[in-house]
Amino acid sequence: MLIDKELSIPLYKQIKDYIERKIEQGEWIPGYQLPTEKELAEQFHVSTITVKRAILDLVNDGSLYRQSGKGTFVSTHMEYDLAELVTMQDGSATNDHPHKTVAFSVTQVDNNIAKILHLHKGNKVIKIHRLKLQNKKPIVIEYSYINEKLVPMLKQAEIENDLLYNVFSKKYGLQLDKAKVYISTMKAAEEEAQLLNVEKGHPLFVLERHTTVEEKEVIEYSKMIMLFEEAHYYLEVKL
Repeated sequence: MLIDKELSIPLYKQIKDYIERKIEQGEWIPGYQLPTEKELAEQFHVSTITVKRAILDLVNDGSLYRQSGKGTFVSTHMEYDLAELVTMQDGSATNDHPHKTVAFSVTQVDNNIAKILHLHKGNKVIKIHRLKLQNKKPIVIEYSYINEKLVPMLKQAEIENDLLYNVFSKKYGLQLDKAKVYISTMKAAEEEAQLLNVEKGHPLFVLERHTTVEEKEVIEYSKMIMLFEEAHYYLEVKL
């Protein structure tokens, strides 16, 4: 396709429309790597600035995403139910969206987590750091802090093939009561940028969950940091 410079439609918009058609028609499938901005500029006989503007628009609306040092790709647009993320019934133990455990340890609670879990200095928590994978690529960073006195002797192997909350119920007889969830955004710091393979300052979606058991004790605080462009998050409400 050649750009028609006689049309009143801006050049960048014509390029944007062309890329969108490629995606909609299935020629450029999720995960497809686009030609470089220089290559596209040569193809359309326009400046790289014009191509960059078209690409940026598509990145901002979630159709494309960039990986630092690698290029620009078509987004996967997987859908995740926020209610399932809150309850952790999201298939985390399945092969579709497996977890990779980065760290599992029992440690003394710090001041910030102690306030959330209603613990005292010197009390212990189980700290779990995991990555949620899609096509072997990290899309969610998860930090979980669990009140150790409620789940003594919890082992890493127990959560590798089952949902964490299932283990709470089956092994410890704990009945979950409710979860209070906070939703926010953040910019990727050095650690998140490296783990998610994005540039520092990249916008991220954050979901924090405070989970209590029937006795009203807070059993877990978790923080999930997610890529915007890798998924659509939705909440279905029955009216």
